Amino acid sequence: MANILNGFLNNVLQGALNPGGNLKDYQHASRLFVDDAFRLAPKTKFLYHCVFELSDEAMKVIPQLDQRHKQEINMLVKQVDLPKFSIQTATKNMYNRKKNLQTSIEYDPVNITFHDDNMGLTTTLMEAYYRFYFRDGNHRSEGVSPPYNPRNTYSNSIAQNYRYGLDNDHKAPFFNRITIYQMARHEYLGYTLVNPMVTGLTHDQMDSGDNSTPSQNQISIAYEAVFYSRGPVGENSPKGFATVHYDKTPSPLTIGGGGTSSLFGGGGVIGGISDVLGDIAGGQFNLGTALTAFNTFKNAKSLTKEGLREEGFNILKGAITNIGKENVGGLSNINIPKSSGNGGGTSVTSTSGGSVNTSSAIYSDRIMQAAANNNTTAGVSSSSNNLDAFGGAGANVGTSTSVGSSSGSTLQSQRNGPR
Repeated sequence: MANILNGFLNNVLQGALNPGGNLKDYQHASRLFVDDAFRLAPKTKFLYHCVFELSDEAMKVIPQLDQRHKQEINMLVKQVDLPKFSIQTATKNMYNRKKNLQTSIEYDPVNITFHDDNMGLTTTLMEAYYRFYFRDGNHRSEGVSPPYNPRNTYSNSIAQNYRYGLDNDHKAPFFNRITIYQMARHEYLGYTLVNPMVTGLTHDQMDSGDNSTPSQNQISIAYEAVFYSRGPVGENSPKGFATVHYDKTPSPLTIGGGGTSSLFGGGGVIGGISDVLGDIAGGQFNLGTALTAFNTFKNAKSLTKEGLREEGFNILKGAITNIGKENVGGLSNINIPKSSGNGGGTSVTSTSGGSVNTSSAIYSDRIMQAAANNNTTAGVSSSSNNLDAFGGAGANVGTSTSVGSSSGSTLQSQRNGPR
């Protein structure tokens, strides 16, 4: 029991005095991404929202695209490109010095892929665009309609009265704008495509042998510029987000969803009390606040001495573990203990030649003796001779590790055993 207690105290002391340890693992680099609530962590690709803003004239083509369906089309985007720019440059001579100049900018097309839904909303959007700009798709009838009857220049046909192609009478654009929102940490970054125009409409390919791949539609968008925007993420921020088909039921891990019978942590009693007081102080006391207060009171009654004791022990254990933790490793052919202390036991460092009992008096005496024989200071090897920790100079074990120096001197580990 005494050895265990000594080891525990030794770990705490070593961790407090030398928190970095002798060697560091990858965790010191991860602070770049973890600190400040993952402020510099890479964004994930699946957190996005697209908004297609149609003009009033476009809505007249297919009135079925009402406000709700427009929001649903925004949610049916399967994949979307962010804007890409190509900048052209020219190299000129300026008094024999090469000088690069920007000459123009090209906006690369943005490809947007939709789910081909059963209701046909995304197909309807593509149909509306086609019929808005091109008269060809508006001459609909069963069979071959009069506008497309076989004819020639000299035929006296009623087909001469029909209009085709871009003869559409529309002056306003179909899309007012298209905005792609990238979201992270409760904030969005918006990319608004200015004067978007479709350069390609692609329906999917059918395959009788494929019963697992969902069908999709794709459009390619050309645009004239990009506007950037930023703001907080919330209901209808960005526009249309979390307004339809959005699960607003509180999580059971939060106080609003029931919470947990714990004092600290998410959904705990202290967190619930803080939420209630915050709503009252902000003048936002409502049904949600009352529900939070009720769940907090219910969870507080469920607290037990055993649960509080266990929760406190876990918090203390985690804090002590972080203090005494020393992560080392990563050197070839060298095994170094992970614990900072040894609990009063021997400290053994393994090398390719064996092990060294660094806590023994013999070890210290032999090092001092070997150092004196080689005219070096204790613990430092400055010559090219090899040190035998238990037998003086002259033993060669390779170069797997050194004592206090990197001059090429190596330490042979327990060649003949302790004497």
